[in-house]
Amino acid sequence: MIILSTGAIRDLEEREMSRGVSQEELMERAGKGCAERILEAFPGKRRALALIGRGNNGGDGLVIARTLARAGWEVAVFLSAERTKLGALCARKLEEWERQGGRIASGGSPPWREADVVIDALLGIGMSGELRGTLADLVSACNRERARRFFRTVAVDTPSGLWEGADAASTAVEADLTLTIGYGKEFLFREGLSRFVGRIEVVPIFSERPEGAGSQAIVPEELAPWLPRRSAHCHKGRFGRVLLVGGSRGFSGAAVLAAQAAHRVGAGLVNLGVREEIYPIVASRCPPETMVFPISDLELFSANRSRATVIAIGPGLGLDRAAEELLADLVERGGPPMIFDADALTLLARNPALFERFRFPAVLTPHPGELRRLLGREIPDAQREEAAREFVERVPATLILKGTRTLVARKGEPLWYNTTGNPGLAAGGSGDTLLGVLAGLVAQGIPPWEAAKLGVWLHGRAADLLLRSRGVEEGILATEVAEGLGPALRSLREAAARALCEQEEWTGKGFRPPAATTSPRSPS
Repeated sequence: MIILSTGAIRDLEEREMSRGVSQEELMERAGKGCAERILEAFPGKRRALALIGRGNNGGDGLVIARTLARAGWEVAVFLSAERTKLGALCARKLEEWERQGGRIASGGSPPWREADVVIDALLGIGMSGELRGTLADLVSACNRERARRFFRTVAVDTPSGLWEGADAASTAVEADLTLTIGYGKEFLFREGLSRFVGRIEVVPIFSERPEGAGSQAIVPEELAPWLPRRSAHCHKGRFGRVLLVGGSRGFSGAAVLAAQAAHRVGAGLVNLGVREEIYPIVASRCPPETMVFPISDLELFSANRSRATVIAIGPGLGLDRAAEELLADLVERGGPPMIFDADALTLLARNPALFERFRFPAVLTPHPGELRRLLGREIPDAQREEAAREFVERVPATLILKGTRTLVARKGEPLWYNTTGNPGLAAGGSGDTLLGVLAGLVAQGIPPWEAAKLGVWLHGRAADLLLRSRGVEEGILATEVAEGLGPALRSLREAAARALCEQEEWTGKGFRPPAATTSPRSPS
C-alpha cells in the first residue's frame, strides 16, 4: 500500500467528498475502523481514556469512544479545549457522545488511573511546528503517566506532536500503536521517530486506491494472495524442500530455531546440515520432522543440495576457514534461491567478490551493523533508506534491512516498510526464526521478493499476537514466535478479508444475488 504525503491525503479526502461522501461519513468510517482495531488489539472488556482535541482528530476520537462504549468498555473522554472552541464536527460528535450517556472527565487533569488504554485524539496531520503551552504539557504528562502506570497508548492517525519536520527530540505522544487513517504518512515510517509511533496499522477509509512508485507499507490485503489456500489434492512435495546450513560449537541453537520456523510456516520438507561435532546435539534438539545430517558427509550433502528448492545459510555457521570455503562453494555452484543471514553476511563482507557470482535469486537479511560491514561505512538512522538503495544498486539481491521499521529493497522497486513487530523481538534468536520463515515461504514457490515482504510481516505479527496474550514485551522467546506463526497466518487472512469487505461496502461492489425472473418451482 503506497505511503503518501499529508498533502496527497488531503487531496484524496477532497476527491472522496466530490463523489458525494460527506466529511462526517469519513469521520465515522475512521472512528469505527480504529475502534475495531483497538478491540482486536486489546481483547476483553477494558477501560479507555480518550484525549480529545478540538478539530477533526478529536471527532474521530469521539466516534472511537462511542463505538468502544457500545462494545461494553468503560470509556471517559477528556477535552483538551473548551467546548466553545471545538470545531463543528467535533462538537456534533460530542453531543452524540453525551446523548449516549457518555462520560466527560472533569477536573484539571485526565483521570490516568482509570485507563488501561489511552487514546490520543488530540492532533492530526494538520499541525506543523513544535508543541507549546498546555498541549505540550498534556502530551508530556501522558508520556510520564504511561511510564508510571503502564497503560497502552493508541494514537489516532499520528501521535500528537509529530509532523514532517519532527525529530527524535520533539515533544510528542509515545504510542504503542498508531492507527494511521486512509494511508500511511511518510514521516511515520522514519526510524528516528519510531519510539513515538510504535506499531503501525493502516485504517482504510477511501474508496479510491492510488497507485504509484513511492514507498510502500506492507499490509495484509496485499500479502494474502501470495499464500493461497491449499488444495485438498496435495502432498509434501508440493511445498518444497528447505536446506538449512549452519550451526557450530557453542551455536547449535540458531539452526534449530530456523528449522522450527521453516516447519511452522508450511515447508514440505526441511533438511539441516550442521558440523559433525554438534550433529548429535542438534539432532536431539530439532523437531523430529527435521532431517539433520553432518555436512562432512559429502555424498549426503550433495544429494540434499541437489533436491533443495531453497538454501538458507548462516545461523551459527562460524567464521573460520571451513565456513568460508563452504559458503564460497555454495555460491559458486549456484542452483535454487539462496538466503544469507548472520555469519554468512560477515563472510560475504570479507569476500565481496562472491557477489559477482550470484547467478540465482538471493535474499540478504542484515541488521544495521551487518549492512555497515557490507557497505564499509557507518549508517545513521536518517540514512537507512539511502543505504538500502545503495546496496541493491551494487548487488543483485533482495535486501531485508532489519530495524524497528524493517525495510525490504530491490533494485528498480520502491522501498517497502514492515508494519508489524514490537520490542519483544529484541532478543537472541529472532533473526534465526525470521530466516526459517523466509526459507519456508520460498520453498513453497513464493518468489523471494514477495516472500521477503510476507515473511517479515508474519514474523512481526506472531510477536504481536504473543504480546497481546502475554501483556508484556519482556521474555518473548524465538521458539514462541515460531509456534505463533499459525495464528499469524490466520490473522493475515482475516485482516485481508476484513479490508476486502470494507472496500466493497464503500464502493458498492459487494455481492448481491440476482433478482428472480420466474417464480420458484414447487418441490417435486
